[in-house]
Amino acid sequence: MAKTPIKRTGITQETAKSFVINAGAIYTDLTFTEGTGWEGNRLGATAGGNAVVITNDLREIEIDGAFSKYIGQKVLTASNATLTTNVKEITSNVIKTAILGKVTATAGVDEPTGYDLITGKGKIEATDYLTNIGLVGELTGSNEPIIVILDNALCTSGLNITTGDNGEAVVAMTFEAHADADQLEDRTLPARIYMPKVA
Repeated sequence: MAKTPIKRTGITQETAKSFVINAGAIYTDLTFTEGTGWEGNRLGATAGGNAVVITNDLREIEIDGAFSKYIGQKVLTASNATLTTNVKEITSNVIKTAILGKVTATAGVDEPTGYDLITGKGKIEATDYLTNIGLVGELTGSNEPIIVILDNALCTSGLNITTGDNGEAVVAMTFEAHADADQLEDRTLPARIYMPKVA
């Protein structure tokens, strides 16, 4: 990239093309196929925005006589990704996902009919991990979305619902990405970002 003369502001002719705007949407099981494009299942309507956090854990190699931090001193020991959302559209699937539970239909014997019965389980099963969860957002300079995907996502926040007059309940959910065997072997972060090129 060619150097440019310094200015007193970071704004350029390209600045307005690189804003991520609005809250975006949360999808599970996102896939891309040629011809069809992106497909997935919407988790539900949200309120208050969404947040993706990717962190790196670093270890510093200590060496006698080093009076300053130096290049090559830090070793990457772990990378983690989380997605936090506030779901306002509360469905049986949202509650089941939040409590790592299961959904069964009521049988009508000693219980009412017409309900989904959502109960907890005594252990985390492989089916509790979502294939992936993604934040699909809007980039001002592109017709294509910006997409952040977390692989093998598990809701680790549990369920906390508060109700009140003149308002709607919101379920705050935090999902953590988990590496599969191949990602562990390659030391690959189980998350990725699809950043569209701006026009």
